[in-house]
Amino acid sequence: MYAPTYYPGVGSVAEARAVAVGVSQEVNDIDFGLQLVRTARVSGHVENPDGSWSGMGNVNLMPQGNVRNGGLGNIFGSRIGWDGQFSISNVPPGAYTLRARNNDRDAPLSAAQPLSVGGGDIGNVVVILETGASLSGTIVFEPGSSSPPSDLTQVRISAPSIEPDENTGPTPNPRINKDGTFTIDAVSVGAHLIRPNGGGGLRGWTLKSVTVDGRDVTDTPISVRSGQRIRNVTVTFTDKVNEINGSITDAQSNAVTEYTVLAFSTDPSVWRAQSRQIMTARTDQTGMFKIRGLPAGEYYVVTVDPAEQGEWFEPAYLDQHRAGASRVTLSDGDVKTQDFRVRR
Repeated sequence: MYAPTYYPGVGSVAEARAVAVGVSQEVNDIDFGLQLVRTARVSGHVENPDGSWSGMGNVNLMPQGNVRNGGLGNIFGSRIGWDGQFSISNVPPGAYTLRARNNDRDAPLSAAQPLSVGGGDIGNVVVILETGASLSGTIVFEPGSSSPPSDLTQVRISAPSIEPDENTGPTPNPRINKDGTFTIDAVSVGAHLIRPNGGGGLRGWTLKSVTVDGRDVTDTPISVRSGQRIRNVTVTFTDKVNEINGSITDAQSNAVTEYTVLAFSTDPSVWRAQSRQIMTARTDQTGMFKIRGLPAGEYYVVTVDPAEQGEWFEPAYLDQHRAGASRVTLSDGDVKTQDFRVRR
């Protein structure tokens, strides 16, 4: 995504604010104050670790402290030319993180560095790409009522960055070996989570924990350095899958299908993108919903407008929905029912 078009050298900036709007509700008098600012051009070149030019990749500028909803927000970007040069126009003043990466799936390189943009153009920015790190370990299945998957090669483990724009390019997503071991190569420099990533081999199982050298990092990003080798990663699964189910009906007990049910932790510290403690479900044609796989804990459960899905990881949005939410406590293997009665 690239920046909107501005008048030459001048742009307008509006301060956003969160507004809670229900389904089919009209809200009037939403005003925005615009401020004219002088935009800048940011240019430079990208080098490989050996000093050669890096061609065929992308450079992005993401505003610091403005990562919304796990989405990309206002990212200003440019392709890297064959000669390693890049140029990004119409960048408003502010503090940014500059991220660059090549497009080589076999030898991915990346870099991240802070950049402050004032009222004038910035040239000769030098970006040096770095080799990634590797993570290796094994997956484990807790003893339970179900047999572990017979074909572990259908399982995937990934290491998504906590920075949303870092996950827009090729992402390492290796298969698990038959013995349950795995290695994730070319993990970009920065903070990452370790997560199972789809695959048909985990039906009936959910993530229990992730440890590195015995230290629990299930919901704590790990810091990755260039060339680092992180071993002894253990990803544990359990068949004690928690569930919240129920129905949404109107005052006449008719099924309501135009809402989404949002469940989010009562602990604000986990209100962030990629949080395991935030999940949603749409109702089916009978007004029934089911949310499976939340970790044990206490949750707010509330109906929301499905059009607002970009807001679900936004702390301000979640805070607004606490007051009218029901509360549900989940232990391992719990199945709880929460019904809703709404006005159309």
